[in-house]
Amino acid sequence: MSASPHHHDGSTPLDPAAEDVAPSGARALDDATRLLREQPPHPRAVEIADRVLQRSLRTPRPAELVRGRGAMSFLRVSSLVLVERLREHVDAHLDGGAVGRVLLDVERGGRLDAVTIELLVRYGSDILTLGDRTRRLAAEALAETLGAPADGTELVTMAVSHVHVSDVTVGDPHLVDPSDE
Repeated sequence: MSASPHHHDGSTPLDPAAEDVAPSGARALDDATRLLREQPPHPRAVEIADRVLQRSLRTPRPAELVRGRGAMSFLRVSSLVLVERLREHVDAHLDGGAVGRVLLDVERGGRLDAVTIELLVRYGSDILTLGDRTRRLAAEALAETLGAPADGTELVTMAVSHVHVSDVTVGDPHLVDPSDE
């Protein structure tokens, strides 16, 4: 058996057999990649990227229907609307933190089972205090949107399941780009 093949950057392929099967295809892909990387960016690259982003944002996305609670149990709310409502309400009233991502766990019958709100927090802020405040704000947004539970139970319980520090900001956490990690 010959020495293991290497790409032009010195790395080895994950599956050497794939290159044995179609060596000209792998070389062609490497050549095309190299040529594209050597090209200067298109003068309108940002404009084109913005246009692609705008079109993708207008593309319909699948959503689940979340059942209202209590007197509003007849109501069904799109999970996309609920996520945006939670994000908007928490972001507008949370000092020292910003909403990063909102995840909903919706049961088969449309009952909202859990909400996860990831926060971007300013350095030096009390994470537990921000978590408590976020829980209260989320409960307000859910009660306004889905109605209060008929049995009077608490709409949202808070559990800190994970704290992860991936970056530090001393400025406004609303200006942090979480995809910039």
